[in-house]
Amino acid sequence: MLETLLNQSLAMDAKSARLLLASLAVKQKGGLSLFDEKGVVDTEGKPRVSQTPSAYHSSHGGYANKPYYLVDGVAVIPVSGALIHKLGFVSSYISGYDAIVAMFDAANQDPDVKGILLSINSPGGTVAGCFDACDHIFENKQKPLWAIYDDMACSAAMCIGSAADKRFTTQTAISGSIGVVQIHSSYEGMLSEYGMEITMIYSGSHKVDGNPYKNLPDDVYQQFKSSCDELREQFAGKVSRNIGLSLDEVLATEALSYTGQAAVDAGLADEVINSHNILTHFTQHLSGTDSQQQRSITMSEQATPAADETVSAGPEAQQQASPAASAPAVDQKQRCAAILKAPEAEGRSDLAQHLAFNTDLSAEDAVAVMKASPESKSAAQGNALDIAMSATEQPGIGAIAEAEEESEAAKYIAAYNKSVGVK
Repeated sequence: MLETLLNQSLAMDAKSARLLLASLAVKQKGGLSLFDEKGVVDTEGKPRVSQTPSAYHSSHGGYANKPYYLVDGVAVIPVSGALIHKLGFVSSYISGYDAIVAMFDAANQDPDVKGILLSINSPGGTVAGCFDACDHIFENKQKPLWAIYDDMACSAAMCIGSAADKRFTTQTAISGSIGVVQIHSSYEGMLSEYGMEITMIYSGSHKVDGNPYKNLPDDVYQQFKSSCDELREQFAGKVSRNIGLSLDEVLATEALSYTGQAAVDAGLADEVINSHNILTHFTQHLSGTDSQQQRSITMSEQATPAADETVSAGPEAQQQASPAASAPAVDQKQRCAAILKAPEAEGRSDLAQHLAFNTDLSAEDAVAVMKASPESKSAAQGNALDIAMSATEQPGIGAIAEAEEESEAAKYIAAYNKSVGVK
């Protein structure tokens, strides 16, 4: 296994590559062997997955003689641990590209499967086998394919995950690292210390380039570096095609890793989600009952009543409605934040909240309304009054409050008309 990883290009997070190689070096003395659940080496090359307790367990899910976990019509394919070419199985610490592809193909042909979820927790792996696996998955999607970075999708794992239709990240997941690393190990100093000399007899000047018994010459280093650059360009091309970013945008990441929302901001993920909710949302999506609005933590739900009032107000009222009502959908989270955090909102918190949550005004128009409106009493006084009033019986207070709300609304409308020059 150690020889499989040394002196070849790895699409792998650099820190994880160092840890993996160090671990394998320690195990090398006694040998590192991989067995099936009965302790027998699988020589038939069949994909298999460790049937251990999973976060995706449900009363309706199970393996049911399938090579993947099936939950409510969703086939969960793990992309876990170090990713290796032609390994033949998957586990939590090491997985084969061939096994991942075999499970993907099986899920595509399985009539019980309605959608496929790649559950990714991997630092990456070998370049060998990675690009072919990525292309195969991207080109043979017959059913909805989602991926979740839970809780790492770096390098080769990022390449595989990018082939999905939608990509989700947990709030702590690390993803990206779109680059290539090659590690050369030299034993020349150690051999010299022990008085040992290795003689290599070869034909062809480049036959033994990168051998572990000599320090790496500069010209061989440059040769390996050039190869890494070419592979990185190919890698970035796959991600660019799969996700929709330009090649320059992908290369500009310079193999940086991103955490949670930062991956969404960089365009490498579509949404931050709780990993425990991903299957529920996927099954809802497959049944047509899921939506971005249901998942997002925004104030859009608070704005719904105002929108409903506009719809039911009749043709004349709709003609007088704010132009923002017919404008393209905007990011409500950013809009509300822009209104509530504007300097003009200071001393006008009630008005700011009304404009943010109960109107369709753009952030710019809302700020103009606040700027033209007088400052109100402190929020602390208002809150204290509300608390006191709610604890005391007030006959007829409802009619008074309603009249006051209408008066305040009239002030808001007058302030808005003044700000836009309507008399």
